[in-house]
Amino acid sequence: MSERAGCLKWPASEIHPQRAALFPSHLPFPVGWQPDESNGMLVNSASLGFFCAGFFWMLASPEDLWRQQAKVENSRYCPWDCMRFVQMWPGSFCVALERRFECVLPKDANSWTIHGLWPSYVRDCCSYWHLFPSDLVDLMSELDRHWPTFTNISNFQFWEKEWQKHGTCASCIETLNSPNKYFQAALILQTKYNIDGAFQRAAIVPSCSRSYQLSTFVTVLQPTLGDQYELQCVTDAQGRQILVQIKVSLYSNFSTGCSSDLYDISPYKPCSAERKVFYFPPNQENPRNPCP
Repeated sequence: MSERAGCLKWPASEIHPQRAALFPSHLPFPVGWQPDESNGMLVNSASLGFFCAGFFWMLASPEDLWRQQAKVENSRYCPWDCMRFVQMWPGSFCVALERRFECVLPKDANSWTIHGLWPSYVRDCCSYWHLFPSDLVDLMSELDRHWPTFTNISNFQFWEKEWQKHGTCASCIETLNSPNKYFQAALILQTKYNIDGAFQRAAIVPSCSRSYQLSTFVTVLQPTLGDQYELQCVTDAQGRQILVQIKVSLYSNFSTGCSSDLYDISPYKPCSAERKVFYFPPNQENPRNPCP
């Protein structure tokens, strides 16, 4: 792991259930962190590590400690096995957007865009590792085009949120251990998992009147996305099931097929095969109800 990303975080799921309430959700300390000498609390990294280990020992059962140690050794300090590369469709993104957000669709929002690259089961792994514009200076124009926000915040603010929530957790592997590597990897993955191209080849086009069987999308996307992916839909006020997001499950080496039962709290749910699926065109004038 990069030293800049050196934050420690014990997953709450690994804590003995009777003691979980006593254990903080995370203990973030940058590698080599030193308290202020002026307060008489100078502690070296080894002492700090011993303190953290001792604190965890008091709270966790022997079985938990053994399981956590095995997990750390097997994962080389990376607490996740799978990640999801997520793309969203601007034509339906705003349908389920909370009213506290303003939906803003640019005129050129007519292709699938990146929503994020999300390691499974973990988030917000290092609150001290901030994203700066200088981290992305060579990627800015591509990110503006392929990873835009559709709300009333700037693109960079959106990227900041994605980096803080997901990128800091992804940084435990060498190929993603900096902001530049993380965002560049997502751009490369979008080129590889090209949903627009797959739909164009199959003559699947956005429409307010035409609907599709879920199996049609699955057949068209399988050669491009592999076997482990999920189509997510949202239901509008008229009860129509609308395609909005697609997640591809990947191993840490970016190969497909990693299976993860990650709990999803988003408003988007797996598309149902029992209902027709709509693929709405973007409507900049009325993005929350693109097909009245």
